[in-house]
Amino acid sequence: MAHATGRAVDETDQRPNHPLAIRMGVIAGVSHNLVIGTVMGSFGILLASVEQRLDVSAEAAAAGIPLVLVGSSLLAPFVGVLIAKVSLRLLMLAGALLMVGGYFLLAFTQSYALYLVAYGLFFGPALSLAGSVGPATLVTRWFSGNRGLALGVVHLPVVIAIMPWLLHEALGGVAPTTLYLAIGLVAAAVMIPLGLMTIDHPPGREMVAPVARDRRTLDGSLSVGQLLARPRFWALCLAAVASMAGSVMLGSLLVPMGESWGFTRAESAQLQSFMSLAGIVGSVLFGWIADRLGGGRSLALIGFDCALLWAVLLLHPPFAVTAVVVALIGMHGIGAIPTLGRGLSDAFGQASYSRGFGLNTLIGLPFIASAVIGSAKAFSLTGSYDPAIKAMVVFFVLAVVFGLYGATGPKAEGPRPAREPETATV
Repeated sequence: MAHATGRAVDETDQRPNHPLAIRMGVIAGVSHNLVIGTVMGSFGILLASVEQRLDVSAEAAAAGIPLVLVGSSLLAPFVGVLIAKVSLRLLMLAGALLMVGGYFLLAFTQSYALYLVAYGLFFGPALSLAGSVGPATLVTRWFSGNRGLALGVVHLPVVIAIMPWLLHEALGGVAPTTLYLAIGLVAAAVMIPLGLMTIDHPPGREMVAPVARDRRTLDGSLSVGQLLARPRFWALCLAAVASMAGSVMLGSLLVPMGESWGFTRAESAQLQSFMSLAGIVGSVLFGWIADRLGGGRSLALIGFDCALLWAVLLLHPPFAVTAVVVALIGMHGIGAIPTLGRGLSDAFGQASYSRGFGLNTLIGLPFIASAVIGSAKAFSLTGSYDPAIKAMVVFFVLAVVFGLYGATGPKAEGPRPAREPETATV
């Protein structure tokens, strides 16, 4: 049995993708975009209408998105386990129905409590099931060749980029409640049929975890405990979390950060747009790079680049230079998602991917929250965001080390098709 050397090599890399792989990739991309794009893209533009309709403060209305993020992050590990045990088709359908139900609830409710229920108990689980873990797992199972590129294409932030503009144009003549209802109906018309078309695995190509049979779970994957016990898993996750935390921090605080650097509010908002648009390029670019360098080395490259880019921000460059730097940071932040996917599936097998991706979401939550809250706190204490930026530079330097260890750490035996007699599970 061959041992992987260099980047972890999946034996199926040399096999062509199943003819239905493109169809499954389209299903995953549409599901990811509709769930995340509509929930995140509609929230800010409809926030004022929520305040008026429910007669609540801006702070109370803004509680929806934190509920979604915390709920989806806490649920992600459990969703990852469920996906390894339950039909992915059923789980993605469940996510679609939860999303539709959440928008219908927002369309008809006059209760603030039910507003919170829609975001916390409907959109939160939907985000994990049909927005993040589910679609990424579907791509990982169906794409052996160019898996990183496929993950990058699926995670293109298309809907979230156009949703605010569409809703802004529609608000002139359509009631906000009607818009919620329309989004729900579109989601039902698109996601439910696509969910029914989902096929869990390519026929005969289910992959087991790259360890001996007696060390795998019955479904052929590594358990949550086995993943958490592996330093290589933590290294890959932390290397990716550094970029994700930095992107969320910058995306959340870029307007006040820009103003602290002497830019106008309009210029600071432009920086945020540049960052989002560059993410579209980064998702595909780093997915392509991950297919050639491997996940761990690509994460190390992202960490190295981001350490330099964030260090440039400490110089408080003029607007044009800052715009380029911020755009490049956005490109790298989105690029960490397909890169991590490639790294996890290579290192621990396709069968373990859903558990690993779900755990990474939970692991990243305290880092992301600390980055946002800590940066705001640092500014309130010092009047500058420089201490927070310096902390991110250090984190990215560590991410280089983590990424390289994830690429060159102890290797498990290469994954093999589950239907081979010597690796067939009970």
